[in-house]
Formats: sequence, structure tokens, C-alpha cells
Amino acid sequence: MANENSRKRRGFFTSLFTAPVALIRVSSILFVLLMIGHLSGYPWTSKHVLQEKQLVGSMKTVELVFFAERSSYWNLYFGWGLLVALMLLTIAIVLWLLSDIARLAPRPVGLITGVISANCPVHACLCFRFFYTPPVVMLVVMCIMLLTATVQLLTRT
Repeated sequence: MANENSRKRRGFFTSLFTAPVALIRVSSILFVLLMIGHLSGYPWTSKHVLQEKQLVGSMKTVELVFFAERSSYWNLYFGWGLLVALMLLTIAIVLWLLSDIARLAPRPVGLITGVISANCPVHACLCFRFFYTPPVVMLVVMCIMLLTATVQLLTRT
């Protein structure tokens, strides 16, 4: 009985951490960390320098009309920051859920992880051009991990 329980436990952990499943789950966790890093910049500007305070003040007072809707630059800037965080969290959740079905449907999961991994270098280039180095590194790592999982899933018979 004890031997059977230990075999079940070992089987559970072995199946839980098979290569593609583990790679997808670690990527999911990295997306959550990327979201946390993004939110750590809240409110996505510094208020330590007078010029920055003035810029934020201008962003809050200058209004624009877009598709017949009035808003301020600050609302767009602030809202976009929250939207990006929510999208990163959504990708993390989707990846985690996909890892659960990777063994049952490796080809469809491989195609989805392939699409996400193909987007990571594009995001990394944009982060390199417009933002900071840490998200670039995380996105490159996630790209490699998801691409590896994709190849493993698509080559299964």
C-alpha cells in the first residue's frame, strides 16, 4: 500500500513536471513576474524631479478627442498601463491552463504556445527600443522556453 502511494505521488510529480508542461508553467510564472514588474512602475512615472511633475500635470490637464470621446493624455497613459498589466496576467493564466491539457492535446497546445513564443521576440524588441532591459531578458527567456515546449509538443505522435 505504501509502495503504491509513493508510486502514485512520483507519477503525479513526474507528469506534473514533464518537459513541455514544466516549460509552459514556468513561462506562466514569468509572465506574472513581468506583470508585477510592470505594475511596480505605477503610476508609470516618477514624481521626484520637477520636470516630471510638470509633465504629469500637463498630461492631466491637456484634453483630446478621440472617436468623439473626450479624455486626457493622463487617462490614456494610465489606462494603457493597467491594460498591459491585465493582458500579461491573462497570458499567464492561459498558459497555466494550457499546461494542464498539453498531455491530452499536444498539437493544439503546441500551436498556441508557438504563437505566444513568436510574439515574445517582437515584444522584447519593443521593450529594448522603448523601455528597459529586465523585460527584454524575461521575454527572451520565455520565448526560448515556449519555443522548446512548442517543438516538443508538435513532434509528439
